[in-house]
Amino acid sequence: MRLLRLFAALLLTLLPTACGNLNFYSEEEEASLGAQAYAEETGKYPLVTRGNDYEMVQRVGRKIAEASGKPYQWEFKLLKADDVPNAFCLPGGKVAIYTGILPITQNEAGLAAVMGHEVAHATERHGGKRMTQGNIANVLTSALGAGLSLSEMSPDVQQGVMKAFAIGAQVGVLLPYSRDHETEADEIGIRYAIRAGYDPWEAPKLWERMAALSGDGGGPAWLSTHPASLDRAENLKQKIPLYLEQEKGWKPKQLAPSVTGGNR
Repeated sequence: MRLLRLFAALLLTLLPTACGNLNFYSEEEEASLGAQAYAEETGKYPLVTRGNDYEMVQRVGRKIAEASGKPYQWEFKLLKADDVPNAFCLPGGKVAIYTGILPITQNEAGLAAVMGHEVAHATERHGGKRMTQGNIANVLTSALGAGLSLSEMSPDVQQGVMKAFAIGAQVGVLLPYSRDHETEADEIGIRYAIRAGYDPWEAPKLWERMAALSGDGGGPAWLSTHPASLDRAENLKQKIPLYLEQEKGWKPKQLAPSVTGGNR
């Protein structure tokens, strides 16, 4: 039993090294999965296809897409969902903004901070990396289960070891990687906003508003897939002066080849 417990601990130690930035998925595979998920999710809500908010989403989207330098088949949809304060960008440049987040972003620069963050998830291929991490965790879990089945442990003890491993993998490995991705998206996203000509100081204000709405601080950060909003605001406040200096004189290397509002 002691040997198998040590084996479980070893697997947890190896899991971060095995995951890292490893990605089993090609960009083409990610884009295909993204397009499927985009059609499914955006089909759940009415599309906003005209008006000031729609025009703002298209305008900000085009600028952020250009700032990313990625030649994706970009789409930007505004979904009528006043009770959903959210946005996302799927692999391949498929962006959706729910109307419920617009009162929080408040202005075009605030929306640029949100869009930059979401687009950065796609450009950094976080989706494929997270799927890869999940695949590796599943394989290691199966390996541990096979080892336990050959042991002389009672079923209750085996179940306890498996549960401990699952909790350890989630809290010790997978959640931190998710938080790392969120922080990376914050930082790269604000660079995109700067390149697009928006005031980056709206980003910390946005996260402060998010904190006020969500009651940040109610639980331990290590059990969250996202860093606390106030922590994100403070991190950006420290980084923005450096990014403003580094992004001076940035010029687009290429234009996004296709941008649509998804209203055809």
